[in-house]
Amino acid sequence: MARGERRRRGAPADGARTAERAARGGPARRNGRGGGARGAAVVAALAVGVLCLALGLSGSWLLAWHRARRAVTLHSAPPALPPDSSSPAVAPDLFWGTYRPHVYFGMKTRSPQPLLTGLMWAQQGATPGTPKLRHTCEQGDGVGPYGWEFHDGLSFGRQHIQDGALRLTTEFVKRPGGQHGGDWSWRVSSFCPQPSDTSASNPPQLISGVSLLSSHIALG
Repeated sequence: MARGERRRRGAPADGARTAERAARGGPARRNGRGGGARGAAVVAALAVGVLCLALGLSGSWLLAWHRARRAVTLHSAPPALPPDSSSPAVAPDLFWGTYRPHVYFGMKTRSPQPLLTGLMWAQQGATPGTPKLRHTCEQGDGVGPYGWEFHDGLSFGRQHIQDGALRLTTEFVKRPGGQHGGDWSWRVSSFCPQPSDTSASNPPQLISGVSLLSSHIALG
């Protein structure tokens, strides 16, 4: 009887310990600890990603700021040329010249607000549709070859421009004198072979050209 009583008394004790362990949340606590660890890892990964993004943006901004500051910062050395070195009083032979870039022919002054000159032309009847006006050098306009045949950089020059069958020749000449860099003039001549048959179905080509002073002044 004693043994049976002890066994019956021990069973509730084991069950009580099991219930107490379940109440304390042994497995549940372990699951809660695992979920908390995973959440902390996700938060840490997000923090690292945000930090990397912030560093990248700040680095690019600092690089752009440094380049802009370096580009506009003047050198501490004195200027190589005085401010009026390009004026007609100091360098009259260089005041006027073919200094215009990106055009087939043009002249301008070496001044803060230069007067511009240029050449425009178009061929009527060369191609169907509206004639194409030539002025700026474009890679796909089909003009060429063109370039200076003679040019001394100071007082004269001559170039040829081939636009299909049309051949243009531009020439300019300068002479010293006066208070505005001397006198200068330029001439444009053209040659375009005409077909022998100039009937209504094959009319001769007409050339429209503008070779005058530009009416606008460039600022800066």
